[in-house]
Amino acid sequence: MKQTCFSISTLLFLATLLLTKGSFAQDYVYYSTLGDEWHHIKGFALSPDGQMIASSAAIWSLDEQITVSSKLQLWDATTGQQIRTLTRYANINTGDYGIRFSPDGKTIATGGSDKTIRLWDTATGKLKNTLIGHTGRVTSVSFRPDGIILASGSSDKTIRLWDVSTGLLRQTLLGHTEGVNDVCFSPDGQILATVGTGNVKGEVWLWDATGEYRIIPVGPSPPLRVSFSPDGKTLAIAIHRDNRVHLWNITSNEYRPPLTTKHSSGVFDVCFSPDGQTLATVGFDLVTLEDMLCLWDPMSGEHKRTLTTGKRGLYEVHFSHDGRTLAGVKHSTVHLWRLASVAPVEATPLIPLKSTADQVYNNAIRAVMWIMNPGIGEGSGVLIDKQSKLAITNAHVTGTQNTIDIYFPAPDEKGELIKDRNFYLTSKDVLKRLGYYTKGHVVARSEKTDLAIIRLDGLPESAREIDWNLTPPATTAVDLVYILGNPAKHDLWRWTLGEFLNDHGDFLHIQSDVFGGNSGGPVLNKQGILIGIVARSDRHMNALAIPVRDINRLLSESGLEHSRSRK
Repeated sequence: MKQTCFSISTLLFLATLLLTKGSFAQDYVYYSTLGDEWHHIKGFALSPDGQMIASSAAIWSLDEQITVSSKLQLWDATTGQQIRTLTRYANINTGDYGIRFSPDGKTIATGGSDKTIRLWDTATGKLKNTLIGHTGRVTSVSFRPDGIILASGSSDKTIRLWDVSTGLLRQTLLGHTEGVNDVCFSPDGQILATVGTGNVKGEVWLWDATGEYRIIPVGPSPPLRVSFSPDGKTLAIAIHRDNRVHLWNITSNEYRPPLTTKHSSGVFDVCFSPDGQTLATVGFDLVTLEDMLCLWDPMSGEHKRTLTTGKRGLYEVHFSHDGRTLAGVKHSTVHLWRLASVAPVEATPLIPLKSTADQVYNNAIRAVMWIMNPGIGEGSGVLIDKQSKLAITNAHVTGTQNTIDIYFPAPDEKGELIKDRNFYLTSKDVLKRLGYYTKGHVVARSEKTDLAIIRLDGLPESAREIDWNLTPPATTAVDLVYILGNPAKHDLWRWTLGEFLNDHGDFLHIQSDVFGGNSGGPVLNKQGILIGIVARSDRHMNALAIPVRDINRLLSESGLEHSRSRK
Protein backbone atom coordinates (compact mmCIF):
# COMPACT_ATOMS: atom_id res chain seq x y z
CA MET A 1 0.00 0.00 0.00
CA LYS A 2 1.09 3.57 -0.51
CA GLN A 3 2.75 5.15 2.48
CA THR A 4 1.87 8.76 1.65
CA CYS A 5 -0.85 10.32 3.81
CA PHE A 6 -3.15 12.77 2.06
CA SER A 7 -5.04 15.77 3.47
CA ILE A 8 -8.76 15.06 3.07
CA SER A 9 -11.61 17.55 3.04
CA THR A 10 -14.37 14.94 3.00
CA LEU A 11 -14.62 11.66 4.91
CA LEU A 12 -15.82 9.59 2.01
CA PHE A 13 -17.41 10.50 -1.32
CA LEU A 14 -18.51 7.82 -3.74
CA ALA A 15 -19.37 8.67 -7.33
CA THR A 16 -20.05 6.85 -10.56
CA LEU A 17 -19.20 8.89 -13.63
CA LEU A 18 -21.43 9.12 -16.71
CA LEU A 19 -19.81 7.24 -19.59
CA THR A 20 -21.21 7.21 -23.10
CA LYS A 21 -19.33 4.55 -24.99
CA GLY A 22 -17.34 1.33 -24.74
CA SER A 23 -18.15 -1.41 -22.28
CA PHE A 24 -19.24 0.90 -19.43
CA ALA A 25 -22.84 1.61 -18.47
CA GLN A 26 -24.33 4.88 -19.65
CA ASP A 27 -26.40 5.35 -16.51
CA TYR A 28 -24.77 6.10 -13.18
CA VAL A 29 -25.48 6.49 -9.49
CA TYR A 30 -24.07 9.33 -7.40
CA TYR A 31 -23.89 9.26 -3.62
CA SER A 32 -21.78 10.82 -0.91
CA THR A 33 -21.33 11.27 2.84
CA LEU A 34 -20.45 14.33 4.85
CA GLY A 35 -17.09 14.80 6.48
CA ASP A 36 -14.56 17.40 7.54
CA GLU A 37 -10.95 18.34 7.01
CA TRP A 38 -9.66 16.20 9.84
CA HIS A 39 -9.91 12.93 7.98
CA HIS A 40 -7.27 11.13 5.96
CA ILE A 41 -7.95 7.95 4.01
CA LYS A 42 -4.90 5.70 4.35
CA GLY A 43 -6.16 2.62 2.56
CA PHE A 44 -9.20 1.02 1.03
CA ALA A 45 -10.42 -2.27 -0.39
CA LEU A 46 -13.35 -3.49 -2.45
CA SER A 47 -15.15 -6.67 -1.38
CA PRO A 48 -14.97 -9.63 -3.79
CA ASP A 49 -18.59 -9.17 -4.88
CA GLY A 50 -18.17 -5.42 -5.32
CA GLN A 51 -20.98 -4.66 -2.84
CA MET A 52 -18.91 -3.28 0.04
CA ILE A 53 -16.00 -0.91 0.54
CA ALA A 54 -13.66 -0.86 3.53
CA SER A 55 -11.68 2.32 4.10
CA SER A 56 -9.33 3.49 6.79
CA ALA A 57 -9.86 7.06 7.99
CA ALA A 58 -7.54 8.69 10.43
CA ILE A 59 -8.82 11.77 12.31
CA TRP A 60 -6.10 14.37 12.68
CA SER A 61 -5.63 17.56 14.62
CA LEU A 62 -5.85 20.80 12.65
CA ASP A 63 -2.07 21.19 12.57
CA GLU A 64 -1.83 17.58 11.27
CA GLN A 65 0.64 16.62 13.97
CA ILE A 66 -1.43 14.26 16.11
CA THR A 67 -3.77 11.43 15.21
CA VAL A 68 -6.53 11.29 17.81
CA SER A 69 -8.18 8.14 16.48
CA SER A 70 -8.24 5.76 13.57
CA LYS A 71 -11.33 4.03 12.20
CA LEU A 72 -12.11 1.23 9.83
CA GLN A 73 -15.29 2.13 7.96
CA LEU A 74 -17.53 -0.18 5.95
CA TRP A 75 -19.73 1.23 3.19
CA ASP A 76 -22.46 -0.19 0.99
CA ALA A 77 -21.07 0.37 -2.51
CA THR A 78 -24.57 0.34 -4.01
CA THR A 79 -26.37 2.82 -1.76
CA GLY A 80 -23.43 4.79 -0.41
CA GLN A 81 -24.67 4.21 3.14
CA GLN A 82 -22.15 3.67 5.90
CA ILE A 83 -22.69 0.20 7.38
CA ARG A 84 -20.54 0.53 10.49
CA THR A 85 -17.46 2.24 11.88
CA LEU A 86 -14.86 0.37 13.91
CA THR A 87 -12.70 2.54 16.14
CA ARG A 88 -9.20 1.17 16.04
CA TYR A 89 -7.17 3.48 18.24
CA ALA A 90 -7.14 6.45 20.51
CA ASN A 91 -3.47 7.02 20.12
CA ILE A 92 -0.74 9.06 18.49
CA ASN A 93 0.54 8.51 14.94
CA THR A 94 -1.50 5.42 14.20
CA GLY A 95 -3.54 4.23 11.27
CA ASP A 96 -4.24 1.42 8.83
CA TYR A 97 -2.24 1.11 5.63
CA GLY A 98 -2.90 -2.31 4.12
CA ILE A 99 -6.57 -3.32 3.85
CA ARG A 100 -7.79 -6.45 2.10
CA PHE A 101 -10.89 -8.63 2.08
CA SER A 102 -10.40 -12.38 2.28
CA PRO A 103 -11.31 -14.28 -0.93
CA ASP A 104 -14.68 -15.31 0.56
CA GLY A 105 -15.34 -11.76 1.77
CA LYS A 106 -15.91 -12.86 5.37
CA THR A 107 -12.74 -11.37 6.85
CA ILE A 108 -10.99 -8.01 6.51
CA ALA A 109 -7.27 -7.78 7.23
CA THR A 110 -5.78 -4.41 8.19
CA GLY A 111 -2.12 -3.60 8.67
CA GLY A 112 -1.30 -0.81 11.08
CA SER A 113 1.44 1.59 12.03
CA ASP A 114 1.27 -0.02 15.49
CA LYS A 115 3.16 -3.00 13.92
CA THR A 116 0.16 -5.36 14.08
CA ILE A 117 -2.29 -6.95 11.66
CA ARG A 118 -5.92 -7.18 12.72
CA LEU A 119 -8.50 -9.57 11.33
CA TRP A 120 -12.12 -8.38 11.41
CA ASP A 121 -15.38 -10.23 10.90
CA THR A 122 -17.06 -8.53 7.94
CA ALA A 123 -20.59 -9.44 9.00
CA THR A 124 -20.38 -8.34 12.64
CA GLY A 125 -17.50 -5.87 12.61
CA LYS A 126 -15.94 -7.67 15.56
CA LEU A 127 -12.20 -8.12 15.95
CA LYS A 128 -11.34 -11.79 15.31
CA ASN A 129 -7.59 -11.78 15.96
CA THR A 130 -4.52 -9.57 16.30
CA LEU A 131 -1.32 -10.81 14.67
CA ILE A 132 1.81 -9.66 16.48
CA GLY A 133 5.39 -10.08 15.30
CA HIS A 134 6.44 -7.23 13.04
CA THR A 135 8.81 -4.66 14.52
CA GLY A 136 7.85 -1.88 12.11
CA ARG A 137 4.76 -0.41 10.46
CA VAL A 138 2.74 -2.95 8.46
CA THR A 139 2.43 -1.40 5.01
CA SER A 140 0.61 -4.06 2.98
CA VAL A 141 -1.32 -7.31 3.29
CA SER A 142 -2.41 -9.96 0.79
CA PHE A 143 -4.52 -13.10 1.20
CA ARG A 144 -3.42 -16.22 -0.61
CA PRO A 145 -6.24 -17.14 -3.01
CA ASP A 146 -7.27 -20.16 -0.93
CA GLY A 147 -7.74 -17.85 2.07
CA ILE A 148 -5.53 -20.01 4.31
CA ILE A 149 -2.47 -17.76 4.44
CA LEU A 150 -2.11 -13.98 4.83
CA ALA A 151 1.11 -12.26 3.74
CA SER A 152 2.16 -8.97 5.34
CA GLY A 153 4.91 -6.54 4.38
CA SER A 154 6.49 -4.13 6.83
CA SER A 155 8.96 -1.31 7.22
CA ASP A 156 10.99 -3.78 9.33
CA LYS A 157 12.23 -5.25 5.99
CA THR A 158 10.42 -8.57 6.44
CA ILE A 159 7.48 -10.37 4.90
CA ARG A 160 5.54 -12.62 7.24
CA LEU A 161 3.12 -15.40 6.39
CA TRP A 162 0.32 -16.04 8.87
CA ASP A 163 -2.17 -18.86 9.33
CA VAL A 164 -5.51 -17.05 9.01
CA SER A 165 -7.52 -19.53 11.09
CA THR A 166 -5.13 -19.63 14.06
CA GLY A 167 -3.25 -16.33 13.73
CA LEU A 168 0.06 -18.19 14.08
CA LEU A 169 3.18 -17.07 12.24
CA ARG A 170 4.05 -19.63 9.58
CA GLN A 171 7.14 -18.08 7.95
CA THR A 172 9.29 -14.97 8.03
CA LEU A 173 10.79 -14.11 4.64
CA LEU A 174 14.09 -12.26 4.87
CA GLY A 175 16.19 -10.55 2.25
CA HIS A 176 14.84 -7.05 1.60
CA THR A 177 17.32 -4.38 2.64
CA GLU A 178 14.61 -1.72 2.94
CA GLY A 179 11.01 -1.66 4.06
CA VAL A 180 8.48 -3.68 2.07
CA ASN A 181 5.93 -1.56 0.21
CA ASP A 182 3.67 -4.10 -1.50
CA VAL A 183 2.92 -7.83 -1.35
CA CYS A 184 0.80 -9.72 -3.89
CA PHE A 185 0.00 -13.42 -4.33
CA SER A 186 -0.27 -15.01 -7.77
CA PRO A 187 -3.70 -16.48 -8.67
CA ASP A 188 -2.55 -20.04 -7.92
CA GLY A 189 -0.92 -18.99 -4.65
CA GLN A 190 2.45 -20.43 -5.66
CA ILE A 191 4.28 -17.09 -5.99
CA LEU A 192 4.39 -14.04 -3.73
CA ALA A 193 5.61 -10.84 -5.39
CA THR A 194 7.07 -8.12 -3.14
CA VAL A 195 8.61 -4.69 -3.65
CA GLY A 196 10.71 -2.59 -1.32
CA THR A 197 10.16 0.97 -0.14
CA GLY A 198 12.46 3.41 -1.89
CA ASN A 199 14.33 0.52 -3.46
CA VAL A 200 16.98 2.39 -5.44
CA LYS A 201 17.95 -0.79 -7.28
CA GLY A 202 14.50 -1.12 -8.80
CA GLU A 203 13.74 -4.76 -7.99
CA VAL A 204 10.73 -7.02 -7.64
CA TRP A 205 11.16 -10.18 -5.57
CA LEU A 206 9.32 -13.39 -6.42
CA TRP A 207 9.09 -15.92 -3.56
CA ASP A 208 8.06 -19.55 -3.99
CA ALA A 209 6.32 -21.82 -1.49
CA THR A 210 9.65 -22.86 0.10
CA GLY A 211 10.61 -19.26 0.87
CA GLU A 212 13.24 -19.08 -1.87
CA TYR A 213 13.25 -16.02 -4.11
CA ARG A 214 14.39 -14.69 -7.44
CA ILE A 215 14.83 -11.02 -8.25
CA ILE A 216 13.48 -9.16 -11.28
CA PRO A 217 15.50 -6.01 -12.11
CA VAL A 218 13.30 -3.11 -13.21
CA GLY A 219 15.77 -0.26 -13.70
CA PRO A 220 16.90 2.70 -11.63
CA SER A 221 13.49 3.78 -10.30
CA PRO A 222 11.74 1.92 -7.45
CA PRO A 223 8.64 -0.17 -8.23
CA LEU A 224 5.48 0.91 -6.43
CA ARG A 225 2.83 -1.75 -7.06
CA VAL A 226 2.48 -5.09 -8.83
CA SER A 227 -0.47 -7.07 -10.23
CA PHE A 228 -0.68 -10.62 -11.58
CA SER A 229 -2.78 -11.42 -14.63
CA PRO A 230 -5.65 -13.84 -13.83
CA ASP A 231 -3.86 -16.72 -15.56
CA GLY A 232 -0.73 -16.03 -13.50
CA LYS A 233 1.49 -15.78 -16.58
CA THR A 234 2.17 -12.04 -16.50
CA LEU A 235 3.23 -9.66 -13.73
CA ALA A 236 2.50 -5.97 -14.33
CA ILE A 237 4.84 -3.58 -12.50
CA ALA A 238 4.12 0.09 -11.77
CA ILE A 239 7.35 2.10 -11.40
CA HIS A 240 7.98 5.49 -9.84
CA ARG A 241 8.66 8.23 -12.42
CA ASP A 242 8.32 5.80 -15.32
CA ASN A 243 5.33 6.20 -17.66
CA ARG A 244 5.64 2.58 -18.78
CA VAL A 245 4.12 -0.53 -17.21
CA HIS A 246 6.72 -3.28 -17.23
CA LEU A 247 5.30 -6.71 -18.07
CA TRP A 248 7.22 -9.75 -16.83
CA ASN A 249 6.52 -13.16 -18.37
CA ILE A 250 6.48 -15.57 -15.42
CA THR A 251 6.84 -18.64 -17.64
CA SER A 252 9.82 -17.53 -19.75
CA ASN A 253 11.45 -15.36 -17.06
CA GLU A 254 11.85 -12.39 -19.37
CA TYR A 255 10.20 -9.07 -20.07
CA ARG A 256 7.49 -8.57 -22.65
CA PRO A 257 7.51 -5.21 -24.47
CA PRO A 258 6.44 -2.58 -21.93
CA LEU A 259 3.12 -0.76 -22.15
CA THR A 260 3.62 2.98 -22.56
CA THR A 261 0.97 4.97 -20.70
CA LYS A 262 -0.22 8.58 -20.79
CA HIS A 263 0.95 9.20 -17.20
CA SER A 264 3.87 11.61 -17.43
CA SER A 265 3.98 11.54 -13.63
CA GLY A 266 4.83 7.86 -13.66
CA VAL A 267 2.46 5.00 -12.84
CA PHE A 268 1.21 4.89 -9.24
CA ASP A 269 -0.85 1.71 -9.41
CA VAL A 270 -1.75 -1.06 -11.83
CA CYS A 271 -4.50 -3.70 -11.79
CA PHE A 272 -5.72 -6.47 -14.12
CA SER A 273 -9.44 -7.05 -14.62
CA PRO A 274 -10.62 -10.54 -13.55
CA ASP A 275 -11.04 -11.65 -17.18
CA GLY A 276 -7.52 -10.48 -18.03
CA GLN A 277 -8.78 -8.36 -20.95
CA THR A 278 -8.13 -4.97 -19.36
CA LEU A 279 -5.25 -3.40 -17.48
CA ALA A 280 -6.02 -0.30 -15.39
CA THR A 281 -3.30 2.25 -14.59
CA VAL A 282 -3.30 5.35 -12.39
CA GLY A 283 -1.23 8.53 -12.68
CA PHE A 284 -1.57 12.16 -13.77
CA ASP A 285 -0.43 14.61 -16.42
CA LEU A 286 2.47 16.80 -15.26
CA VAL A 287 1.28 19.68 -17.47
CA THR A 288 -2.43 19.82 -16.65
CA LEU A 289 -2.08 18.08 -13.26
CA GLU A 290 -5.25 16.16 -14.17
CA ASP A 291 -5.75 12.66 -12.79
CA MET A 292 -6.02 9.85 -15.29
CA LEU A 293 -7.27 6.34 -14.79
CA CYS A 294 -6.44 4.63 -18.07
CA LEU A 295 -7.68 1.30 -19.41
CA TRP A 296 -5.53 -0.75 -21.78
CA ASP A 297 -5.51 -3.98 -23.72
CA PRO A 298 -2.62 -5.77 -21.96
CA MET A 299 -1.77 -7.91 -25.00
CA SER A 300 -1.73 -5.28 -27.75
CA GLY A 301 -1.07 -2.22 -25.58
CA GLU A 302 -4.03 -0.50 -27.21
CA HIS A 303 -5.53 2.36 -25.21
CA LYS A 304 -9.24 1.75 -24.47
CA ARG A 305 -10.34 4.71 -22.38
CA THR A 306 -9.19 7.46 -20.01
CA LEU A 307 -11.29 8.32 -16.96
CA THR A 308 -10.57 11.65 -15.22
CA THR A 309 -11.45 12.75 -11.70
CA GLY A 310 -10.10 16.30 -11.57
CA LYS A 311 -6.85 17.53 -10.13
CA ARG A 312 -4.13 15.13 -9.03
CA GLY A 313 -4.69 12.87 -6.08
CA LEU A 314 -5.86 9.52 -7.49
CA TYR A 315 -3.39 6.89 -6.32
CA GLU A 316 -5.00 3.46 -6.13
CA VAL A 317 -7.30 1.31 -8.28
CA HIS A 318 -9.15 -2.00 -7.81
CA PHE A 319 -11.47 -4.23 -9.81
CA SER A 320 -14.11 -6.17 -7.89
CA HIS A 321 -13.72 -9.94 -8.06
CA ASP A 322 -16.70 -10.29 -10.40
CA GLY A 323 -15.27 -7.61 -12.69
CA ARG A 324 -18.41 -5.45 -12.62
CA THR A 325 -17.03 -2.60 -10.56
CA LEU A 326 -13.89 -0.49 -10.93
CA ALA A 327 -12.90 1.66 -7.96
CA GLY A 328 -10.31 4.40 -7.65
CA VAL A 329 -9.45 6.30 -4.48
CA LYS A 330 -8.10 9.85 -4.20
CA HIS A 331 -7.81 12.49 -1.49
CA SER A 332 -11.42 12.79 -0.46
CA THR A 333 -13.25 10.44 -2.77
CA VAL A 334 -13.66 6.89 -3.91
CA HIS A 335 -14.95 6.83 -7.48
CA LEU A 336 -16.92 3.85 -8.73
CA TRP A 337 -17.53 2.85 -12.33
CA ARG A 338 -20.12 0.17 -13.10
CA LEU A 339 -19.35 -2.02 -16.08
CA ALA A 340 -22.35 -2.79 -18.28
CA SER A 341 -21.10 -6.26 -19.13
CA VAL A 342 -18.07 -8.37 -18.49
CA ALA A 343 -16.73 -11.55 -19.99
CA PRO A 344 -17.45 -14.58 -17.82
CA VAL A 345 -14.63 -15.62 -15.54
CA GLU A 346 -14.08 -19.33 -15.17
CA ALA A 347 -13.72 -20.32 -11.56
CA THR A 348 -11.06 -22.97 -10.98
CA PRO A 349 -11.34 -24.77 -7.64
CA LEU A 350 -8.31 -24.07 -5.51
CA ILE A 351 -6.48 -26.99 -3.96
CA PRO A 352 -4.93 -26.08 -0.60
CA LEU A 353 -1.19 -25.80 -1.05
CA LYS A 354 1.15 -28.04 0.87
CA SER A 355 4.44 -26.21 0.89
CA THR A 356 7.88 -27.61 1.50
CA ALA A 357 7.82 -25.77 4.83
CA ASP A 358 4.68 -27.68 5.85
CA GLN A 359 6.31 -30.95 4.87
CA VAL A 360 9.44 -30.16 6.86
CA TYR A 361 7.33 -29.27 9.89
CA ASN A 362 5.14 -32.37 9.68
CA ASN A 363 8.16 -34.65 9.31
CA ALA A 364 10.10 -33.10 12.18
CA ILE A 365 7.65 -31.88 14.82
CA ARG A 366 7.15 -35.30 16.47
CA ALA A 367 10.86 -35.31 17.26
CA VAL A 368 10.59 -32.03 19.15
CA MET A 369 10.22 -31.92 22.94
CA TRP A 370 8.98 -29.32 25.40
CA ILE A 371 11.23 -29.27 28.47
CA MET A 372 10.10 -28.01 31.88
CA ASN A 373 12.83 -27.59 34.47
CA PRO A 374 11.76 -26.31 37.91
CA GLY A 375 13.93 -23.41 38.98
CA ILE A 376 15.36 -22.91 35.49
CA GLY A 377 12.37 -22.42 33.22
CA GLU A 378 11.41 -24.03 29.95
CA GLY A 379 13.07 -24.88 26.68
CA SER A 380 13.05 -27.24 23.76
CA GLY A 381 14.88 -30.37 22.72
CA VAL A 382 14.92 -32.91 19.92
CA LEU A 383 15.00 -36.71 19.75
CA ILE A 384 18.15 -37.87 17.94
CA ASP A 385 17.95 -41.63 18.57
CA LYS A 386 14.60 -43.33 19.09
CA GLN A 387 16.04 -46.80 19.73
CA SER A 388 18.40 -45.61 22.48
CA LYS A 389 15.90 -42.94 23.63
CA LEU A 390 18.49 -40.17 23.35
CA ALA A 391 17.66 -36.49 22.93
CA ILE A 392 19.71 -33.29 22.74
CA THR A 393 19.15 -29.83 24.22
CA ASN A 394 21.18 -26.95 25.67
CA ALA A 395 23.18 -27.38 28.85
CA HIS A 396 21.68 -24.12 30.07
CA VAL A 397 18.17 -25.60 29.66
CA THR A 398 19.01 -28.52 31.97
CA GLY A 399 21.02 -26.35 34.36
CA THR A 400 22.46 -28.37 37.22
CA GLN A 401 19.45 -30.69 37.29
CA ASN A 402 19.99 -34.30 36.29
CA THR A 403 16.28 -35.09 35.87
CA ILE A 404 13.78 -32.92 34.00
CA ASP A 405 10.19 -33.09 32.72
CA ILE A 406 9.73 -33.92 29.04
CA TYR A 407 6.59 -33.51 26.91
CA PHE A 408 6.03 -34.70 23.34
CA PRO A 409 3.27 -33.28 21.09
CA ALA A 410 -0.04 -35.04 21.73
CA PRO A 411 -2.91 -35.16 19.20
CA ASP A 412 -6.54 -34.29 19.88
CA GLU A 413 -9.51 -36.36 18.68
CA LYS A 414 -9.12 -34.91 15.18
CA GLY A 415 -5.42 -35.75 15.00
CA GLU A 416 -4.35 -32.12 15.37
CA LEU A 417 -1.48 -31.40 17.74
CA ILE A 418 -2.56 -29.90 21.07
CA LYS A 419 -0.61 -26.67 21.58
CA ASP A 420 -2.06 -25.38 24.85
CA ARG A 421 0.54 -25.37 27.64
CA ASN A 422 -2.07 -25.68 30.38
CA PHE A 423 -3.38 -28.90 28.90
CA TYR A 424 0.03 -30.56 29.26
CA LEU A 425 0.67 -29.20 32.74
CA THR A 426 -2.71 -30.37 34.05
CA SER A 427 -2.80 -33.76 32.28
CA LYS A 428 0.47 -35.37 33.35
CA ASP A 429 -1.04 -38.67 34.49
CA VAL A 430 -2.95 -39.29 31.26
CA LEU A 431 -0.03 -38.13 29.14
CA LYS A 432 2.38 -40.37 31.06
CA ARG A 433 0.25 -43.46 30.38
CA LEU A 434 0.27 -42.60 26.68
CA GLY A 435 3.98 -41.77 26.62
CA TYR A 436 3.62 -38.06 25.84
CA TYR A 437 5.02 -37.15 29.26
CA THR A 438 8.18 -38.71 30.61
CA LYS A 439 11.29 -38.00 32.64
CA GLY A 440 14.63 -37.21 31.03
CA HIS A 441 18.00 -37.87 32.67
CA VAL A 442 21.14 -35.96 31.71
CA VAL A 443 23.80 -38.50 30.66
CA ALA A 444 26.35 -36.14 29.11
CA ARG A 445 26.91 -32.41 29.31
CA SER A 446 29.33 -29.88 27.81
CA GLU A 447 29.32 -26.39 29.27
CA LYS A 448 31.76 -25.28 26.59
CA THR A 449 29.44 -26.08 23.70
CA ASP A 450 26.25 -25.61 25.77
CA LEU A 451 24.94 -29.08 24.94
CA ALA A 452 23.34 -31.79 27.06
CA ILE A 453 22.38 -35.32 26.04
CA ILE A 454 19.29 -36.76 27.73
CA ARG A 455 18.13 -40.34 28.02
CA LEU A 456 14.34 -40.65 28.20
CA ASP A 457 12.37 -43.06 30.38
CA GLY A 458 9.75 -43.53 27.70
CA LEU A 459 8.47 -42.39 24.33
CA PRO A 460 5.07 -42.16 22.63
CA GLU A 461 4.58 -44.48 19.68
CA SER A 462 4.20 -41.44 17.43
CA ALA A 463 7.66 -40.08 18.32
CA ARG A 464 10.24 -40.14 15.57
CA GLU A 465 13.88 -39.17 15.64
CA ILE A 466 15.00 -36.13 13.72
CA ASP A 467 16.64 -36.56 10.32
CA TRP A 468 20.34 -35.98 10.85
CA ASN A 469 23.80 -37.10 9.81
CA LEU A 470 27.10 -37.01 11.63
CA THR A 471 28.30 -34.87 8.73
CA PRO A 472 25.32 -32.84 7.49
CA PRO A 473 25.22 -31.35 3.97
CA ALA A 474 26.83 -27.95 3.63
CA THR A 475 24.67 -24.86 4.20
CA THR A 476 25.66 -21.65 2.46
CA ALA A 477 24.90 -17.99 3.04
CA VAL A 478 21.28 -16.90 2.43
CA ASP A 479 20.04 -20.50 2.50
CA LEU A 480 16.74 -20.83 4.29
CA VAL A 481 16.52 -22.76 7.54
CA TYR A 482 13.59 -23.92 9.67
CA ILE A 483 13.58 -23.49 13.44
CA LEU A 484 11.25 -25.60 15.57
CA GLY A 485 10.55 -25.28 19.25
CA ASN A 486 8.37 -23.84 21.96
CA PRO A 487 8.86 -20.07 22.30
CA ALA A 488 7.74 -18.64 25.61
CA LYS A 489 4.34 -16.92 25.78
CA HIS A 490 3.24 -18.65 22.57
CA ASP A 491 1.49 -21.90 21.77
CA LEU A 492 3.67 -25.01 21.75
CA TRP A 493 5.11 -26.80 18.70
CA ARG A 494 5.79 -23.74 16.57
CA TRP A 495 8.23 -23.08 13.77
CA THR A 496 9.71 -20.06 12.09
CA LEU A 497 11.86 -19.40 9.06
CA GLY A 498 15.40 -18.07 9.15
CA GLU A 499 18.25 -17.20 6.84
CA PHE A 500 21.63 -18.85 7.29
CA LEU A 501 24.35 -16.19 7.38
CA ASN A 502 27.61 -17.95 8.20
CA ASP A 503 29.46 -20.55 10.27
CA HIS A 504 31.58 -18.96 12.99
CA GLY A 505 33.11 -22.28 14.00
CA ASP A 506 31.65 -22.36 17.48
CA PHE A 507 28.22 -21.24 16.27
CA LEU A 508 26.05 -21.02 13.20
CA HIS A 509 24.87 -17.45 12.70
CA ILE A 510 21.22 -17.19 11.60
CA GLN A 511 18.89 -14.26 11.07
CA SER A 512 15.48 -15.14 12.45
CA ASP A 513 12.88 -14.49 15.12
CA VAL A 514 13.90 -16.79 17.97
CA PHE A 515 12.44 -16.36 21.45
CA GLY A 516 13.08 -17.71 24.91
CA GLY A 517 11.83 -21.29 25.01
CA ASN A 518 13.27 -22.06 21.57
CA SER A 519 16.61 -22.85 23.21
CA GLY A 520 17.55 -26.46 22.50
CA GLY A 521 15.20 -26.72 19.54
CA PRO A 522 16.36 -28.04 16.15
CA VAL A 523 17.52 -25.94 13.20
CA LEU A 524 16.86 -27.71 9.90
CA ASN A 525 18.05 -27.04 6.38
CA LYS A 526 15.78 -26.84 3.33
CA GLN A 527 15.68 -30.63 3.11
CA GLY A 528 14.60 -30.92 6.74
CA ILE A 529 17.95 -32.28 7.96
CA LEU A 530 19.30 -31.17 11.33
CA ILE A 531 22.21 -28.73 11.09
CA GLY A 532 22.23 -27.31 14.61
CA ILE A 533 20.56 -26.62 17.95
CA VAL A 534 19.27 -23.15 18.91
CA ALA A 535 21.45 -21.54 21.58
CA ARG A 536 20.43 -17.89 21.97
CA SER A 537 19.36 -14.75 20.13
CA ASP A 538 19.00 -10.99 20.50
CA ARG A 539 16.29 -8.44 19.72
CA HIS A 540 17.69 -7.76 16.27
CA MET A 541 16.85 -11.20 14.86
CA ASN A 542 20.42 -12.45 15.31
CA ALA A 543 20.34 -16.07 16.44
CA LEU A 544 23.13 -18.53 17.21
CA ALA A 545 22.93 -22.30 16.85
CA ILE A 546 25.30 -25.04 17.98
CA PRO A 547 26.42 -27.06 14.93
CA VAL A 548 25.81 -30.79 14.55
CA ARG A 549 29.55 -31.47 14.66
CA ASP A 550 29.50 -30.54 18.35
CA ILE A 551 26.68 -33.03 18.97
CA ASN A 552 28.80 -35.68 17.27
CA ARG A 553 31.81 -34.74 19.41
CA LEU A 554 29.84 -34.94 22.66
CA LEU A 555 28.42 -38.34 21.69
CA SER A 556 31.90 -39.59 20.91
CA GLU A 557 33.48 -38.21 24.09
CA SER A 558 30.71 -39.59 26.31
CA GLY A 559 31.04 -43.10 24.90
CA LEU A 560 27.26 -43.41 24.64
CA GLU A 561 25.99 -46.19 22.42
CA HIS A 562 23.78 -44.77 19.68
CA SER A 563 22.43 -45.77 16.29
CA ARG A 564 24.89 -43.66 14.27
CA SER A 565 27.87 -45.35 15.92
CA ARG A 566 26.70 -48.73 14.68
CA LYS A 567 26.36 -47.67 11.05
